Amino acid sequence: MAARPLGDPVVRRCTALAVTWLAGYVLLILLTRDAPAANLFVGDILYVVPIVASVVVAVIAVRRLTGRHRVFWLLLAVAYTAQLVGECIWAGYDYLSENGPPEPSVADLGYTVASVTTLCAVLVGFGGASGLRQLRGLADTAIIVLGVGAAAWHLLVQPQVPASLSPGDLVSLTYPVLDTALLCCLLIIGLGGHSGVPVSVRLIGLAGAVNAVSDMSYTFMSITTGYESGGLIDAGFEAASVCSFIAAVVAVRVPEPPAAPRTFDRGLTLTPVLLSSVVVFTLLATQKARTGDVDTTTLAISGVLFLAVLLRQYLFTTDRAALAEQLRAAVAEQHRLAVTDSLTGLHNRRFVNERLADRDTVRPDPAGVLVIDLDHFKRINDTYGHLTGDIVLRAAAARISAVSRAGDLVARWGGEEFVVLLPRTGDADAADIAERIRQEIARTPVDLTGATLTITASIGVATGPHADGDLLVDRADQALYDAKRAGRNRVVVWGATPPLPPATDVQRVGDTSGRSRR
Repeated sequence: MAARPLGDPVVRRCTALAVTWLAGYVLLILLTRDAPAANLFVGDILYVVPIVASVVVAVIAVRRLTGRHRVFWLLLAVAYTAQLVGECIWAGYDYLSENGPPEPSVADLGYTVASVTTLCAVLVGFGGASGLRQLRGLADTAIIVLGVGAAAWHLLVQPQVPASLSPGDLVSLTYPVLDTALLCCLLIIGLGGHSGVPVSVRLIGLAGAVNAVSDMSYTFMSITTGYESGGLIDAGFEAASVCSFIAAVVAVRVPEPPAAPRTFDRGLTLTPVLLSSVVVFTLLATQKARTGDVDTTTLAISGVLFLAVLLRQYLFTTDRAALAEQLRAAVAEQHRLAVTDSLTGLHNRRFVNERLADRDTVRPDPAGVLVIDLDHFKRINDTYGHLTGDIVLRAAAARISAVSRAGDLVARWGGEEFVVLLPRTGDADAADIAERIRQEIARTPVDLTGATLTITASIGVATGPHADGDLLVDRADQALYDAKRAGRNRVVVWGATPPLPPATDVQRVGDTSGRSRR
């Protein structure tokens, strides 16, 4: 579990310093309202202090972090640097030009680069999600930004602004749009589609929210009454820079894992669809009531929203279909692992029991069962070690599989025992397959590091109706016991076994107590 950010003393001190700076900055703005020179110094020079600090700490984060965290903060370092360049150009216009910065100015290029790069950083930071989910998040973002922007413009902003907008006004309008896009990406792609989002990323989102409100106020003032540095709007921008600085400090000081994509993301499934529907209806109804007609721009916005909704629904359906396929594959893989022996790659005893219990596979035709046991396997483990024993088991499994037919089921029964189910096989064929397996196992020594080891196997065979699978396994097991008692490295067929020599230290065929196959 990641440490709490405020548990780090450096984070605590930097946070306290940043909050104190912000409070002092607001106080200076209020105190210098009637002193233009001092107010300009506060609005242009002191204003860039937290931005400079953010650049420095972001560069430190890039040097210390790895993976997506590093790319994320590399882009943010570029964004902060572009913002700093823009602010310096703005301050230069304020100090060197009597009329202040032109609209638009070169500073706007720095601000725009900063906003776009921050948006790219968020997309990179949440890069663990699938491409379909990323595209759907972008489609949702576009729907929300376009819908909210169109509604706000037509209902709130347009009635209060001049009939024609200057190029500077149009540039100013891009800032709240980019801020809104950033917030939507954070909410839809980030917080909605990921779990364990780092605190530093959440602070970047908070900075974006504060910046969005400040940009909206700045844009409205630029279009209506005009904007001048050193006002209370600058306090909002300063608060956003302070949040960015704290986020960088947290990223450097507090180790946090990357945001992990959710299997089922909490995407805003209905919100974009409902929002676009409400926006289109509101725009059409309002304009019809005001002018009695609907202009081309409103129709174009409605068409784009409709197409965007169709695209996001297609992406949503495709994403869910891909997720269902992944879950199906995961369930199939879990079942495969549950019925597969990890050492040899063969099926395991559970799979054999499932097959024998599956009534759908029962047929009236005869079937055969081989139970195979490696001779003196305990001696191999005791002499050469369990790693060598594993090599022997894998070699035996490969040799049994190589001789068995395509339709036969080969499984590891447990320990050094293997089972082969032979469908549609009578006594003679079952005994022939068993003998070929015995010879294959004994034919070639197992290669070890610097040595070879010859292995042999004893095999019990039983045949009968397919429906008597459990009984056939038990009979083959008894025949195997006879093969062990008769001297090992041989095949014994149940019911056709010749009488064995009398012995006092073993049990008779059919009595399963007191067995020892070692």
